[in-house]
Amino acid sequence: MPDGPQLTFGEASRIAFLERGAIVGTGKYRPPPLGGSFKGATVGTSPAFGCSAQVAEVSIDVETGEITVENITGAHDCGFAINITQVEGQMQGSMMMGMGEALMEQIIYDKKGRIVNANLAEYKIPTALDMPHLDAMIVESNEPHGPYGAKEVGEGAIMPVIPAILNAIYDATGVRIEELPVTPERLVAAMKADRDEHSRKC
Repeated sequence: MPDGPQLTFGEASRIAFLERGAIVGTGKYRPPPLGGSFKGATVGTSPAFGCSAQVAEVSIDVETGEITVENITGAHDCGFAINITQVEGQMQGSMMMGMGEALMEQIIYDKKGRIVNANLAEYKIPTALDMPHLDAMIVESNEPHGPYGAKEVGEGAIMPVIPAILNAIYDATGVRIEELPVTPERLVAAMKADRDEHSRKC
């Protein structure tokens, strides 16, 4: 045990753990009144909103339309990052979810309006094997209306993923895709339609 007049944080934590067990801290935050007094007035309101920017790098097989996302770099202003590891994990999860929406996830209905792919065998989502390299860049600022200066790092980090991937596809093929998900079949059909259009103009 340390015997000096002062303790480092690590030493104090170790002593506390040995004497009391795991150290647990809790906190609460309640946002200020938002919106009006009518039902639904607070939907979508927040004391502060985060901002995101992302870049996606893709490789495309122009014969088959197969799209491989090679890398996604995302930057997110979350205010003060209370827990950096959790912020990075949230950003990585958002990139994964956005990639799934852009390239895989699609609900299919039959003629009677019933969902025919209501299972994870037919409703495709990214797995660890599908994921590219992810770079999560935390941009810190001080938000006076958030807890300890923090802002969100949830759904806001998903939003730029889809346009980043679509812009990368456009940069690689010259074709704009306006229907999600961007399946290989849709990309091949769009590239063929684009070539046919150019042929007619020539």
